[in-house]
Amino acid sequence: MTNMKQLLCLLTSLSVFFACSTPNSKDSVKTYKATTDITGELSGEVIFAGQGIHNYYDVAITNDYYAFMDYYSDTLLQIRSKKDLSLHGIGEREKDTFIIAYPSFTKYDYINKNNKNKVSVWDNDSRKLKRMDLDQTSPALSAESESMSDYGLKDGCTNCCITSKELYAVQFNPHKPQVFFSSNKTNGQYAVPGYPQITVPIPATVLQKGYASDLTLNEEKGVIVAALRFIDCVNFYDMNCDMTASVSFADYYTIPVPDISNKYLDAEQSKKCFIDICSSEQYVFCLFDGSTNFTGNSVIYVFDWDGKQQAVLQADRNLRKIATEKSGEYLLALSPNGQGGRDVIKYSLKNKI
Repeated sequence: MTNMKQLLCLLTSLSVFFACSTPNSKDSVKTYKATTDITGELSGEVIFAGQGIHNYYDVAITNDYYAFMDYYSDTLLQIRSKKDLSLHGIGEREKDTFIIAYPSFTKYDYINKNNKNKVSVWDNDSRKLKRMDLDQTSPALSAESESMSDYGLKDGCTNCCITSKELYAVQFNPHKPQVFFSSNKTNGQYAVPGYPQITVPIPATVLQKGYASDLTLNEEKGVIVAALRFIDCVNFYDMNCDMTASVSFADYYTIPVPDISNKYLDAEQSKKCFIDICSSEQYVFCLFDGSTNFTGNSVIYVFDWDGKQQAVLQADRNLRKIATEKSGEYLLALSPNGQGGRDVIKYSLKNKI
């Protein structure tokens, strides 16, 4: 028992690592170590100062608008014009909001693919998917709602990607280790196995959440990308959830650590690896933190949809969320300020990739 405690202490204090291994698969899975050398620096423009009033926690971009979720405001959903950041529309906070989890924008919704100003919101509390046309003339936006019950969900989830056939998402409380899951109305849920394989002793209850990821996909290219939150690894999959490539960033992986009870994942003391992901038609942008307490300037790793690394971009501040549009000409980011809110930062990507 003493030896086990010493090992767990070492895991916590040194952010213990484990070696890479190749998964068993019928087809060849490409694995490689990406460079961490900075290829470009990003200098951002504050286009909207949150001051101590706005604490935006999620962001989406349409042709004409920026959409935000505000944690503290009664107007939970705020739509602002790209031209002058004026408030165009709002969505009120509902009675039970935040009981299960915060509502969030979907990472992909096939319904919105050809609609220039539509957003979709995944609301765990109401158990509904809400689709909104932002071109409504009324400032109080209405939504078309769809029940989540057809997907057989028993728990809250995030990073939802919806195609015409499947839902891909990340569960808050999975019952077994999984990077993400897929679900359809016919065959139910499929849990995508955790990868990379952890070979050091670690409690099963920690492993259940240890592979949590942030997701994006490109339906036309048939690619799903998962950037892991507590392990410095980015995995690529086909639409059947078969892994095609895996990218590491060192000779050994960082892994999550258990709490003092040795029963649960200690999210506070574990190193935060990839904390968000977004994508354009050409590229995937993975937001890397690298600290335990969200300190220091963030790094954005850029890949193409084949899994090839394209750039390593150093931001000029700590970022919590990122978004881009189809063209990938810029990134919009949310960054904590010194007044208790979050500022909206715009980064040009011209000549950066």
